[in-house]
This record gives sequence, C-alpha cells and structure tokens, in this order.
Amino acid sequence: MGALRNLSRPWIIAVCLSVCLKNSVYSDYEEQVMVFANRTNIHWVNQNTREHHVMPLEGITEAKYVDYDPVENMVYWSDVHHGGSISRATLCAEERETIVSDIFIQHVKAAFVSIAVDARRRAIYWTNSASDLIERVNLDGSNRTVIAEHDMGSPIDVEVDSHAGFLYWLDAGIKPRIESCSLSGKGRRVLLDLKDQYPSILELDVQTQALYWNDKNTKQLFTARMDGSSMKVLKSSIPHITGIFIEGNYIYWIDWWNKDIEKIPISGQEEASVILSPIKDMEDLISVKVVSGVVQCPPRPAYKFKAFTYMVNGTVRAKFTWEAGYGWKIPQYFELDRRDVDSQIWVEVHKIEADSNRSVIIALEHSQEYQFRLRACNTYGCSRSNTPEVKFTTDSASVFSSSEEHYNAIPTLLKTGIILGGVIVSIGILLGIWGYWRARKRKTNRRYRAVRYSTASYIT
Repeated sequence: MGALRNLSRPWIIAVCLSVCLKNSVYSDYEEQVMVFANRTNIHWVNQNTREHHVMPLEGITEAKYVDYDPVENMVYWSDVHHGGSISRATLCAEERETIVSDIFIQHVKAAFVSIAVDARRRAIYWTNSASDLIERVNLDGSNRTVIAEHDMGSPIDVEVDSHAGFLYWLDAGIKPRIESCSLSGKGRRVLLDLKDQYPSILELDVQTQALYWNDKNTKQLFTARMDGSSMKVLKSSIPHITGIFIEGNYIYWIDWWNKDIEKIPISGQEEASVILSPIKDMEDLISVKVVSGVVQCPPRPAYKFKAFTYMVNGTVRAKFTWEAGYGWKIPQYFELDRRDVDSQIWVEVHKIEADSNRSVIIALEHSQEYQFRLRACNTYGCSRSNTPEVKFTTDSASVFSSSEEHYNAIPTLLKTGIILGGVIVSIGILLGIWGYWRARKRKTNRRYRAVRYSTASYIT
C-alpha cells in the first residue's frame, strides 16, 4: 500500500502542475488592443486576432482624443460638442459616465481637448485651446484645477510622464513650441522653439525618453530628447497625420487622406505598411496591453422587448418579441427569466438558441401578475446592465389575431396621414404661387396693351 502511495504522488504533482499551467495560460495572457476615435464613434482593434469593433456608445458627436487607464481598464475620450466633455467606459462599453463637462463656452466651434491619463495619481489632464489653458481633474470628477494658463498661444496636445511626474504639451499658436512643467504646474519651461513649423500632434515615448511631432508645412516627422536636445528629422514626405503612437519598435499613425492606420519602424528607414483601412475621420489613437478578460465582452442588452397576451382554447398565452443588441461578433443566445411579484429571485423559464427566431410563446395562468426579463448571453457571460423587463397581468388577455398588427398600425397610419397632409399642403402652396404668378402676368399684359393702344391713338 505504501508503494502504491509513493507511486501515486508523482502523478498528483504532474496533474497539479498541468492544471496550474493551463490556468495561467488561459487566464493571464495579454492582448494588444488599439483604440481610436473617429468623431461619432470609439473603435478598438485586437491586434492579435484582428477583430475590429465599434463600441456601442450613443450620443458621441465630436470625439477627437482617446486615452486609457490600465488600473480600472477604462477608455477615456473627449467630445468637443456642446461645450466639451470628457467621458469614460470599459472596452465592453459598460459603466459609461461623464467625469467633466462645460470645458469651454458652448458657442465655440473649433477647440482642441487633448487628454492624458495619469494612472498612478488617478488624474486626467487636458488642453483647452478655446481658453488657452491646461487643466486637470481627478478620475472621479473632483478637484478640477488649472495647471498652466499664462503666455499660451493655442495648446492642442498634451502628454504625461507619470513616473517622472512631468507634463508636456504642444502649443501651436503664433509662436509654436513644446513646453513642460511638473504635474502641479511648477517649473514651466520651453523645451523646443518650433518657429517656421506648423505642428499639430505630439507624442511621448517614456521608454526611450523621446518626443515626436510633425510639421505640416514640410511634411516631416521630427524627434528630440525629452529635455529638448538632439532634435532631428526622423521621416520626410509623411502624409497628413492626425494621430501618432509609439509601441515597441514601431510608430503608428493615422493617415487622414488615405483613411487608414499605418506603421513604420521607429528608425524611419522603411516605408509605412497599412494596418487598418478604410475608416473616415479618424483623429487619435493609442495602443495598450490588456488582460484577455477585458476584451471578452458579453452581448449588449436586447431592446424593443414586448409581451402580447392572447387566448387559445381557453388557455392564456404570451408572445415575447425583441431585437438583439450588439453581440461583439460572437453568437448569442437569450434567456427568458420570470420572477414572482413578492420575490427577488429570477428563474429561467426558456432558453432561445442563437439561430432561433427573436420570439417565444409560453402558456400562463388566468388572473395572475407576471414579471419577465430577457438576458442576452454568449460564451463570455450575459448582459450585465439595462436588462429589459416587462410586467403585466393576464386579466386583459384577448384574442391575438390583430393585437400586434394594431400596435404597429396606429403609428404607421399616423405617419402616413402626416406625410399625405404635408404633400397636400405643399401642392396647395405651389398652386397658390402659380395662380398668383399667372394673375400678375395677366395684369401686366393688360396694362401693356392699354398703354400701347393709348399711344397708338395719340399718334393717329
């Protein structure tokens, strides 16, 4: 027996090692994700799998700059519409909130709100080119403070070095320059005087202690040390770029004219290769490493969830219909849950497979109050917020022969009536204008004939 026990120990150790290695491989591996904005949407691309997703976020009008907080795995973006704001959400488009608004006066039409997240100190910095300011606020929206405000031309891009505790920004005003200061605003100084240049973007590479910026006049990409020394041309004949990011040994940029994302070796000696295209109006991009679970997203909640009750041979039945939300390009299924009025526990009553129709019919009891919800699910889980629910009683059950049709027909008839009314009014207005024009023309012709007749009579 002792021999058998000794023989089994190596097997136990081997099994434990295999399980541990498997868990470490499947739970801790990283994904390289690129995030960018194109005004009305925030995109992210998994560079390992080439999956491209448009984050299902509504209400974005003029998103220009993006950044990422690796601590809470949140994407930040600035929107210069309606006074300017800075918002955030997870890569799965959840937990969305606006942390700062009213950055500048609302009537301002063109302003730069570049953002830089300081993950170590839990703060975010931004440029306010409308008021010529550099500001900061805590990531929870508290303690908004002005960092730099005097002798500013037009600050349009800001970068932060969290480890060293310094801020860098590009001033593209009448006297273009790159400046820096401490994160509290002290020790401000000019690093580079960019006279005769027309810069529009700035990038900071902390690993190599280098700055990068462009000149739209000469179509060149420049680099220098972070103290302003060793300035040189890195690449000539570059395209019109609106965003730039350094990752490892490569420079990624957005080619605004060709509507694509390209990369070149950081040496600048080779030609650029296209990573992603075509996407219109791209503004800014970043590339980050995230744990795989951050991009394993459950589907977005279903919408237009409705229930219709009807009678069949004395039995009450309910038909549920809905529309599927964004599924992150993964097959999704749906779970219909029921909860009693006096209970907090949901019980699954039906599961709808991915390839099934977006409807289900179940039998119910007479004169009962019901509450249902619909969860959208995939291999990574179920929708975690805004799950649609319906609540009704079966006292009002009726024949379902035309319930849904009437529900949809009323707004349709109303819209049709409004359209026909508008067409009739438009025709009436056109006829009125035509009649008025004809009457004026006839009156003018009568006057002309009368004048000509009187003139002829006078001559004779």
